[in-house]
Amino acid sequence: MSDEIQREQKNGILQYLLDMRDQGVVKHIGASSHTPSVIQEILDTDLIDMLMFSVNPAYDYNHGDYAYGGVDERADVYKRCEKLGVGISVMKPFSGGQLLSDKTSPFGKALTQYQCIKYALDKPGILTVLPGAQSVAEIDALLEYYEKSEEELDYSIIGSFAPPEASGKCVYCNHCEPCPAGIDIGAVNKFYDLARIGDDMAREHYLTLEKNASDCVSCGHCNSRCPFSVDQMSRMQEIRSFF
Repeated sequence: MSDEIQREQKNGILQYLLDMRDQGVVKHIGASSHTPSVIQEILDTDLIDMLMFSVNPAYDYNHGDYAYGGVDERADVYKRCEKLGVGISVMKPFSGGQLLSDKTSPFGKALTQYQCIKYALDKPGILTVLPGAQSVAEIDALLEYYEKSEEELDYSIIGSFAPPEASGKCVYCNHCEPCPAGIDIGAVNKFYDLARIGDDMAREHYLTLEKNASDCVSCGHCNSRCPFSVDQMSRMQEIRSFF
C-alpha cells in the first residue's frame, strides 16, 4: 500500500470522511493524485466518486514536473475510471502554461488552450476540465472553446512529437475522419478499449452506434490520415471480431 494511503488511514482523515458520509453530511468522496499507481490503489477501495487528475499531452508523454506514469499506465486510469463511473475532473490541462508557448513547451511547439481542453475531454472518464483563471476576461476567453471550429480544436499535431511508445495507439482524436462509411472511428475505438477491460456499458454503447466496425469497407482513408500511425483497418477487423 502506498505511503499516501497509509498516511490518511493513520491520521484518521479517511475514517472521519466515512463517518461523515454515513451521517449524510458528506455526499461524495473524491481524491486527487498525480501518480497512476496510487490512483489504482484508491480505486481498489471502491470509496471514491470522483478523481482530480492532471491530464495533458506533456504529462501523458512523460514530460513535466508531475508526469508520473507512462502512456499505457495513464491511459489505464482513464479507462478504469470510465468503467467504474468515477468522474475525472482535469487539473493542469496546459501543463502550468508550458504547452501554450513554443519557448516553454517540452515539445518545442505550442498548442492552444482550446486544443489542450479538447485533448483532455476526449479521454475516457473525463467529465470536466478546470484550467486556472485569474480574471473574468480569462474565463471569457476559455469559454470561447464552445465557439471554436473542429479545425481549431484539432490537436493531431501532437502525433508529430509523441514518443515511439505512443505510435500505433488510438487517442480518439478523430483526425482520421470523415470516414466514407460514416463510422465514428474514435467512439468505436474508445468503446472497444473499455469493453476489453470489462465495461458492459461500453459494450452496450458500441452496439447502439448507427455505424460500427462491421461497416468498415477497408478503404484506407483513416490509415492515411492518422497522426499516430494506427492501422485502423486492422483495428476495425479486430473490433468486429471482438463484438
